[in-house]
Amino acid sequence: MGTPPLTTATEGRWTLLGWADTDSTNSRAMSALRTSQRGVLDHFALYVNHQKAGRGQQQRRWSATPQDLAMTLILEHKLPSGAPFALNFAISLAVVQAIEDVFPSIQSKDLLIKWPNDIMLKGAKAGGILIENSWRGNAWSSAVIGIGLNLSGIPPYPNATRLAPDGPLAANTALDLRKAILKRADDRLAELAHPPSLLQQYHQRLFGWGQKQRWQLDGQEVRGTLESIDIQGRLCVNSNGTQQCFSPGEVGWLGLEPS
Repeated sequence: MGTPPLTTATEGRWTLLGWADTDSTNSRAMSALRTSQRGVLDHFALYVNHQKAGRGQQQRRWSATPQDLAMTLILEHKLPSGAPFALNFAISLAVVQAIEDVFPSIQSKDLLIKWPNDIMLKGAKAGGILIENSWRGNAWSSAVIGIGLNLSGIPPYPNATRLAPDGPLAANTALDLRKAILKRADDRLAELAHPPSLLQQYHQRLFGWGQKQRWQLDGQEVRGTLESIDIQGRLCVNSNGTQQCFSPGEVGWLGLEPS
């Protein structure tokens, strides 16, 4: 893991390790997996107060200050090789449910998941999830799950927001949120054997479901209505009466169509 952690704790099945700062919690986790015996890092969680070079989807940079949350979960056992995207369903649901646990003033209708795994509050991005997988042949050997949330710091992008807009956080808020994420993650991970159930729950929290939207595919604009996400995690859009399905990373979101 590089430099020794400043703090070590146990939360249920999780070993929680904390540092003052790092470049990227996902990079630290991936490096640890390369040098560790297979299976020994399962259910480890890494967090930092200051992340200097975090990564989001499509290699977008995401930094974090002590007013934000940056953590990475490591899983090595019981990964759903038959339906890999079920892990995205499970973790995305765990994160929004944990946020509701810690911020009870946030209403469920305002806290949604934008495919594949952005966390949206009142239509603006409040955080995101980056899952990096390693395979050995046909066997899924590990998943490194980066979670970044804008708590009360300055939003990193013009279209971003924060979960606590009314000032500084209470001293234990980030700690409470980390604990809530780990607890909710275990609840949802227990459902990985039943991907359709997770998909149904994911649809219920899906941002823009049934709405007309715009995406970009190879430089061309795709317009249509978001009909569903399928069990493999593909975005399925009805465009002029024809359904098209796109894999994560294949299209970029441009926005909702005006009502």
